[in-house]
Amino acid sequence: MNNLIVLRKKIFAFIWRAPVRHPSSRLHISPRSTAFFNSSHSPQSACNAVALRAGLRSLFSLSSVVCRLSSVALLAFMLALAFPVQVAGQAFNIKKKVQTTDTSAAKLTREQCLERARSARINKDLQGAKLNDADLSNVVLLSADMREANLKKTILTKARLCRANLSVADMEGVVLNEADLSGAQLVNAKLKGANLVRAKLCDATLMGADLTGAILTEADLSRANLTGAILTGAILLGTDLSGANLQGAVLSQTNQLDKAVLSQTILPNGTVHP
Repeated sequence: MNNLIVLRKKIFAFIWRAPVRHPSSRLHISPRSTAFFNSSHSPQSACNAVALRAGLRSLFSLSSVVCRLSSVALLAFMLALAFPVQVAGQAFNIKKKVQTTDTSAAKLTREQCLERARSARINKDLQGAKLNDADLSNVVLLSADMREANLKKTILTKARLCRANLSVADMEGVVLNEADLSGAQLVNAKLKGANLVRAKLCDATLMGADLTGAILTEADLSRANLTGAILTGAILLGTDLSGANLQGAVLSQTNQLDKAVLSQTILPNGTVHP
């Protein structure tokens, strides 16, 4: 906006200083044009000649000023049309930034976070949301952004969390039995003691996730990425790990791995189970 004002001032100054050639400016007032007055011996005639020359010059000067003012007025009108558009655009951008900042889930109250989570929208922004100890059974959170959200002991039975981003979320003691988390991002998520009975986690990413003591009975973890995940004391009874990547995962004190489905599973030592 400041650049536009400076540009306007420069253009105004240029137009005002520029010479304006008016058809009347080509006229030249010569003493000969009033010779008949000068030839007269009457003092009144001489005064008339001087007045005539002065009047014509004043008229020509006024015409030049009018031409300049007309040009300036036209330019001002054209710039005035563009000026509100630029101001409106900047106002819209400012308003958009304010809305983005004010509606951040991390700044909402717990009640507001729960209301947003239960809404019918998809791609919900719940980053850093406070949803702990809440009952969100059957909630739809498709492709929701729930990074760093607080989901401690939250009940999400049969919830739909397909392709949701739950990276670094605190989900200790969360109840996700029969929930659909296919394709979800759970990188470095805290899932200690989580209930994932018959949960659908196919194609999910659980790299570095802490699943210590988690119950994964009959859960579907086919093609899941569990690289570096901690599964100490986890229950893997009937868990489908076919095609899953367990390279670098910690499986100490896990006794049910032999009862899980391990077809084409990459084991912690990097070997592939037949």
